[in-house]
Amino acid sequence: MYLAGEWVGAWLFMSLTFLVATAGVIGLGWWVLRGDARNRSADSVVESPPEPGHTEAHH
Repeated sequence: MYLAGEWVGAWLFMSLTFLVATAGVIGLGWWVLRGDARNRSADSVVESPPEPGHTEAHH
């Protein structure tokens, strides 16, 4: 029982560390998926079928 106080503090700090890490991973995943959804919707708006008769010159 001599080290009980140190174990409680270590457990609290490690729990806080894992909580922050989990929140960071969730936040990063949300940010990436949100950006991916925005990019996909922007791509579908920007991409339009090429005009008939429009050809690109290849050198």
